[in-house]
Amino acid sequence: MPLLEVSGLSKAFGDNTVLRDISFSLDRGQVLSLIGSSGSGKTTLLRCLNFLEQPDGGRIAVDGRTVFDATATQKLSRAQRRENQLTFGLVFQSFNLFPQYTVMRNLTLAAELAEKERLRAARASREEIRAACAAVQERALDLLAQVGLSDKAEVYPCDLSGGQCQRAAIARALMLSPQILCFDEPTSALDPELTGEVLRVIRALRSDERTMIIVTHEMEFARHVSDKIIFMADGVIAEAGSPDELFGAPQSEKLRAFLAHSRHGEEA
Repeated sequence: MPLLEVSGLSKAFGDNTVLRDISFSLDRGQVLSLIGSSGSGKTTLLRCLNFLEQPDGGRIAVDGRTVFDATATQKLSRAQRRENQLTFGLVFQSFNLFPQYTVMRNLTLAAELAEKERLRAARASREEIRAACAAVQERALDLLAQVGLSDKAEVYPCDLSGGQCQRAAIARALMLSPQILCFDEPTSALDPELTGEVLRVIRALRSDERTMIIVTHEMEFARHVSDKIIFMADGVIAEAGSPDELFGAPQSEKLRAFLAHSRHGEEA
């Protein structure tokens, strides 16, 4: 059974239909890259998966459990919506770190709130809550070490480089242990010399248990890190397949033109 199943997803903003009948699946541990020109629907798809936008139609299932169904008549409870949202983690292109908090607090804030809410609902003791918060702190330190920021725990975002901010944002997204980690053009806000350090961290995250969806304009990175590629154009999946299929033998003129333009941009 696929970990993620998306069926017939659609989304419009007024008269502008941004997504049309999007359907695909992703197995556990696979990496999917979404490529395509600006305005093709990639980011809107990612935002729909993360419940930052509500689709107008379609269904999303994770591990056999439906997390969104446009035809459902029964509304989800607040707890159910929260559980569904935690299925996905999202790394934004502009970092979205809280500037008033240290790197450490950026990582621990949401995780501590979630733990306290869960334990208070279970009528846990103060000692149990303190122990859970201490475990959150330990996890944050482990993740900062994983992304190479052990020495930046008490630093504020304004004192970090763009690459360091993005690595902190990746660690923050991992704090709640999402089943699927999503990236929305994670290097687009970075200078070229900082892009490599972020891409190296994403490559290192890949494992048999780490399922990722990456919106990217870095074609060589997409080619080497992905199990699947989806090329989007005009709100539809214009072509999908393995990296060898899409990069080695593109079927549509739109994809051929997009790849040619991307190669020209990299050479420039």
